[in-house]
Amino acid sequence: MKSLFEYNKTKLIVSIIVLILAIIILLPLMANAFKAVIDQDITPDKSFGYSLDDLAKIKQLYGRAGANTYFITRLTYDLIWPIVYLFFLINTFAFLLNGLTGKAVKVIKLLPFIAVGFDLMENVLCSVYFFYGQKLIGQLAVLSSQIKWYSLILIALLFVLFAIFKIYRYCRYQ
Repeated sequence: MKSLFEYNKTKLIVSIIVLILAIIILLPLMANAFKAVIDQDITPDKSFGYSLDDLAKIKQLYGRAGANTYFITRLTYDLIWPIVYLFFLINTFAFLLNGLTGKAVKVIKLLPFIAVGFDLMENVLCSVYFFYGQKLIGQLAVLSSQIKWYSLILIALLFVLFAIFKIYRYCRYQ
């Protein structure tokens, strides 16, 4: 894992470019896949803090065709998207944490994997829920979503804090 988090300027720039391209190209393609089937772009992935009731309403709105589309997009686009943002998060942390050591740094480096892991888990659980409607599966999807979002919020806060620290350290020693 050490080499994965080694700072490399080229990898950082590539990760930023790939993220921007994915936002411009990949995410609209995924949204259009839903609009073509259910004439709306409603997915649980975009919702922060949805409930089991919200998930049930989405399931009803989707019907079988929407559930199939959701499942297909999760097997195609949504396998690529988490890899893209994981690549970005790892390389941004590599830049921001460059030169820092300690147990806290090791824990921080795990956060992108936690966020992506729970994102993928949410996608699988929602897919199963949309086909079978089991309450427990829906509750686990909601929980996975919450952990994903809280992890991403924590990552964003850490990005800001470490960026401020990096700027401070740079200014102090110039």
